[in-house]
Amino acid sequence: MIPPSQNAEPLRRVPQQARSRQRFNQILDAAAQIFAEVGYEAASTELIAARARTSIGSLYRFFPDKFTLLLALAERFAERMRELFAAHFNAAAVQEPLAQIISKTVDAFDALYTTQPGCRTVMLQSRVSPELQAVNMRVDREIVVQLETFLALRQPQMGSERRRLVAFVSVEIAGALQLLSLAQDEQLHQQIVAETKAVLLGYLGPLFPDPL
Repeated sequence: MIPPSQNAEPLRRVPQQARSRQRFNQILDAAAQIFAEVGYEAASTELIAARARTSIGSLYRFFPDKFTLLLALAERFAERMRELFAAHFNAAAVQEPLAQIISKTVDAFDALYTTQPGCRTVMLQSRVSPELQAVNMRVDREIVVQLETFLALRQPQMGSERRRLVAFVSVEIAGALQLLSLAQDEQLHQQIVAETKAVLLGYLGPLFPDPL
């Protein structure tokens, strides 16, 4: 089980030197692999240290427990989510068909969740962990701002409060459906991904039609 929020410990130290940073990332990469292979419950710091080819003492220099590793991975994936969204919803894409932008973005996020070791585990564990939920909420707020900025370029005559609401609802819809998809078998997973695109296009399309 995920430990209660009051028991969560911070990173013991965030390395600044290149060699320490390399060891830090090596351990984090190993944790992602172990979480992907055996799941969070069966994972252990001993397994992770062995995969990282480092001592358990070296692991504990940075991470007090396996939950702290999971939380550090959540922060890593949050940064990738920001980058992914910015790569698709930006000023250069304003004139593109909305269906194309939505499809590419949903696929990109799905690929992150399903192909990056440990990402699916992090996302599924966020359903029961307040700390992981807080990370997701923070990155969602940032993506809402990015989406609102894009929508303002697409439809400048719409009021800012309305755009902000539409951006918020869109991000919440996408996040909820994509999280739901990760808990399903592969066939249903793909169906939900397709439905996510349809729902978002059905909501955003009439409000932000493609340029003539």
